[in-house]
Amino acid sequence: MRLVRSSSACMNDLPRSRLSPQTIRSITATAALVVVMAVALLVPTALVRGNDADDDAGVSTAGISLGGLVSGPARTPDSLAHHVVVMEFWGVNCPPCIKSMPALEMLHRQLAPAGLVVIGAHAQEATPAEIKEVVDELGVTFTIVENATVAGGMDFTGIPHCLVFDHTGSCIYRGYPTRAHDVIVAAVRSSPAAVLEGKELVKLGSLSRQLRDESTYATVIKKAQGLARSADSETAAEAAYVVEKLEAYGQRLLDAARDSQAEDPLRAMHFAQRCAAAFRGTATGTQAAALLKDWKQDRRFQDSMKAARQCGQLEATRGRIVRSLGDPDQITPALAAKVPESMRKQMADVVASIRRLSPESVAAARAEEIATEFSLTVAP
Repeated sequence: MRLVRSSSACMNDLPRSRLSPQTIRSITATAALVVVMAVALLVPTALVRGNDADDDAGVSTAGISLGGLVSGPARTPDSLAHHVVVMEFWGVNCPPCIKSMPALEMLHRQLAPAGLVVIGAHAQEATPAEIKEVVDELGVTFTIVENATVAGGMDFTGIPHCLVFDHTGSCIYRGYPTRAHDVIVAAVRSSPAAVLEGKELVKLGSLSRQLRDESTYATVIKKAQGLARSADSETAAEAAYVVEKLEAYGQRLLDAARDSQAEDPLRAMHFAQRCAAAFRGTATGTQAAALLKDWKQDRRFQDSMKAARQCGQLEATRGRIVRSLGDPDQITPALAAKVPESMRKQMADVVASIRRLSPESVAAARAEEIATEFSLTVAP
């Protein structure tokens, strides 16, 4: 079976006009019903791989350049290793792209705990704020990037276009997203738990299956710690390996939480909560819980989180205004003057609130940019 190539359902050079929120909701409501039926009827299938493998010998996760992050979890090339990866090229003004998003979101929610990584690579003209507005309307929580590329895999002429990579990094599918569902599910089911970094457990196969779900990590690490004292050397070695990898993974979550604390408090909270939940009752989980307790009592951190949330709301308001003004490349004073005074005051009040809450934060800097862009009069 030959790898399926992209159709030209939606060309990349479409005009810059945007789909309305009502249109987006209509498209996704229909798509959601189809996705639910597809998942309910899913039958396990063999992994689909093209017979003409030489055509895609050079297409792998090693060739992925992620571009700029727009929303969702931040990814690095290294973080894709040992994961099944789905990269879908899409656009905010592409109805077939919008229609495919509920399927991706459902797969993300269902299979991310088992190691699936989903990346939406935006491929039309739009600002990050415009992209994020549509993403928020769609309820998408997986990673969204712009200007991403895949070495050897950019020979498609239209979007949506989907690439699927197995846990070894090899491309196993390229083509229209609706045909990729069974391929993705089969790839996840046939891959070892991502946290094991490609190692197959022989003696502890049952633990390997449990490790497909992050919520089991606390239970598994306790079992593995006991089995590491087994008289059987192979069992003990595998158990020690499991403990090592789980502890390292938990530490990475903690490090990501601490590293994000100053610049992105919402992301920091996400990682800390995830670590506390996955490793509850372990030393790592206790550290995460202590960090969350400290942050809860830290007025400055709580204020920075409020400021970040308010900045997100401000960005959404900005996106709606820009669309109502015809999606100009730049907000001139004449265009800014067309914004209703009540809305301008609302935006100015949010900027003032962000200033008071967290004046030195990234959120405050972005709020000031928007205030300048729209010539807002912000109370001191």
